[in-house]
Amino acid sequence: MRIEQLYYLVEVSKNKSLTVAAEQIHVSQQNLSVAIRNLEKEFNVELLVRSHKGISLTSEGEEFVNKAQEILTKIDELNSLFNKKQLAKKVLKGSLCIDVVPYMTLPDILVSFYKLHPQVNVILKEHSPQEIISNVAEGKSDVGIIFRTGEDQGFSETISDLGLNYENILDDKIFVCAGKKSSLKKKRVISHTELFEQNLIVSEDLYGWILDTIKRYQDPSSIQIQKSNSMQIYKKMIEEGLAVGFVTGIGLEKELIFKKGEVVPIAIEKHNNITIGLVYSSVNSQTELCKEFISYLKLTTQDYHC
Repeated sequence: MRIEQLYYLVEVSKNKSLTVAAEQIHVSQQNLSVAIRNLEKEFNVELLVRSHKGISLTSEGEEFVNKAQEILTKIDELNSLFNKKQLAKKVLKGSLCIDVVPYMTLPDILVSFYKLHPQVNVILKEHSPQEIISNVAEGKSDVGIIFRTGEDQGFSETISDLGLNYENILDDKIFVCAGKKSSLKKKRVISHTELFEQNLIVSEDLYGWILDTIKRYQDPSSIQIQKSNSMQIYKKMIEEGLAVGFVTGIGLEKELIFKKGEVVPIAIEKHNNITIGLVYSSVNSQTELCKEFISYLKLTTQDYHC
């Protein structure tokens, strides 16, 4: 359970509508609905009654909301007592440009950061890990979120030569994802040999990175790989069984298509460990806005375990 889930539930109970609540707190209706369903699943309780007339609380939901409001009130009291001066200093303004690898945007974290600092203009861009490192080094982006494997040769030297800082924020895995119409739908583990026999689809930004990874095992020219610069097309190709794609473990937590069972994750037999990390320049890391985002990201990902 996370505090933001309690906050979401209370807002839905006040507005009696997922749509209105989502607009009020600047969260997508999909993410709001998933957060509350996860809360119901965690506590094995039905909190909301959903109908064409709107949203209402069950009897257990009313009790749950009352307790949630008590918790949120206590948190407000703690902030008022102990963080008054610090919070006053953290009325942040300005723009923060964040460069991320595709499908690794951590949307709920970015939304909650915006909720804490509504006067900050968060600009999100997607690029390959190599491009992200270059963009941060050239000052085009303030912070980069990348993933890398333990086999990346010369990574530390490259970071040092460019005058950048790098920090691991979490360890994760790469999974293959296949639609219900795919012949792989019942598989739980796949070998590299089986994987390379499939029609693969990857983001255009990650195409080069995927090719470099595949080269460690097989000649990429013998593999069918499609590029896509559209998330919608990427998901549709996978859902229809026309290709298989890739997703991180944390992506499995965030993407609704996995929660609904429309796409199934398949573990790769070996060598699928990755590290997700932050890249930032020594200059940018000294700004209050950048420091606050880095601290917030590390805090909100520390309880994730692959």
